[in-house]
Amino acid sequence: MSVDRNISIAVVETELQACVPFAEKHGWTISEIDKENLKFTVGMTALDGEKYHMEFTFDDYREIPLLIEFFDPISGERGTKKVYPKGKTDSFFHGFPCICNPCSRKSYKQFNEGAPHGDWKFADWQTNPQIKTLKTIDQILLVIYYRLNNPDKYDKRMA
Repeated sequence: MSVDRNISIAVVETELQACVPFAEKHGWTISEIDKENLKFTVGMTALDGEKYHMEFTFDDYREIPLLIEFFDPISGERGTKKVYPKGKTDSFFHGFPCICNPCSRKSYKQFNEGAPHGDWKFADWQTNPQIKTLKTIDQILLVIYYRLNNPDKYDKRMA
């Protein structure tokens, strides 16, 4: 697995551009792309006023999914229940903690032994008909925002 970094950067730039109108309308903060480390961050506010920050690592993107990690920009804490939102009706915001969807590399056991899905493979993250997946950055961000701002889906922080 190896996607030329310039291809990954170009794809991410294009997909992030599709987010700009919605980001401006809803107050998201999207960082500049860190082209050296192949990362960018996004901040969103939930319906209860809680602010959530996510880091997206995109090495080898689109061949493999993004690594999506929630973090606290002040303390630097990352990947813990204290920085993740909690869902009400499903495991999209999984207690592992991770986003439990094929678009999130952290949910695969082949990436992390404690992850919830040994049955998913990176190679089919966009094509497996058995799995409903988010296939572009704008789709991913819209679903995260929707879940953070829907009282039927969002239930504060995990911890």
